[in-house]
Amino acid sequence: MSRIAETRKVQRFGRSTLMVSLPSEWVKSVGLKPGDLVRIEVRDDGTLMIVPEALIEKRMKGKEVTIVVDHTTPEEVLVRSIYAMYIAGYDRINVECDEPYILSQQLHAIRNIVRMLIGAEIVEQTANKVSIQVFIDVEKYGLENLVLRMINALKSMLDFLMLSIKSGKREHLRELMELEYELDRVHALAVRYTYVLSMMGGTPFLTEYRALIKDFEDIGDSLTCAAQAFEDQPEILSKIGTSLSYQLDELKELLFYAFDVIYDALTKEDVYIATKAVDIAIEVSKFVSKLESEILPKFNTAEEYSRIKTFFDKMQLVCNHLQGAAELSFDIVLGKRKERIDLRRKPKLTHSR
Repeated sequence: MSRIAETRKVQRFGRSTLMVSLPSEWVKSVGLKPGDLVRIEVRDDGTLMIVPEALIEKRMKGKEVTIVVDHTTPEEVLVRSIYAMYIAGYDRINVECDEPYILSQQLHAIRNIVRMLIGAEIVEQTANKVSIQVFIDVEKYGLENLVLRMINALKSMLDFLMLSIKSGKREHLRELMELEYELDRVHALAVRYTYVLSMMGGTPFLTEYRALIKDFEDIGDSLTCAAQAFEDQPEILSKIGTSLSYQLDELKELLFYAFDVIYDALTKEDVYIATKAVDIAIEVSKFVSKLESEILPKFNTAEEYSRIKTFFDKMQLVCNHLQGAAELSFDIVLGKRKERIDLRRKPKLTHSR
């Protein structure tokens, strides 16, 4: 269909209703008939977007893909492909083998990735085919809600990391790694949700939200790597805990505060709160650098020094991604201000005489 660009006159219909006719070429191309439903969305710039409900349902329902494998297909490639189709918004993912059966190691890999994907289930299986159905109602989710779930998971990971260092117990590190798995599950769902919104159209700042979600996932990965620095050396944990007891509490409070302010900025759409989030993220980074300079000289052996250095390197990565998330929240908030950006802290009052 050629691009339609024309001007139409608004007509009065009844006492208070205004109407405009739809271009016949467009009506035919989308198969619109009298009585059909259309979704009308008012965009931030004042324009209207009209989408037939049937077109939305076609995009959102029954979206199916088939992945064909054989006995030479590596499990990691198969898993990545299923994951990619999940976040791309496919509702049904079929894995078919062009040989009589799917290898047991391939089946094991399929089951593992399905368990990791929220809302995914194996609904059909034969010797040479596995069908995965994704049961997710997108109306139940929102970007802010998914961001909050990721923030809460990160806070729990920080809790267990600091608790492990202060107590010298490795079991808390294992809890952290379990939480990182849950964070990855929510991350996959959040990325899928941004793809779904993109297909529906009309939702602004999806690119920024996806980058924000990725920063949160990277923070989780960095926290896990920081924990792994001590996984097989629990005695170093207690040494750090003894040296940095109250500073660790302060670090955790700063990180929690940064997460809260980022979320607050997004939900309240306040530029000054978003600016505060960036400032706090920078402050956290400086605090981590200060801790590193204080504690590293206290460890003399090469092994201890290496482990502590790795820990602080990963915590600095946490700070880098936190700052990236804060800056993205600022970009999103500022972008929603449209054409007029009022940076006055207190709007001027109009006095009546």
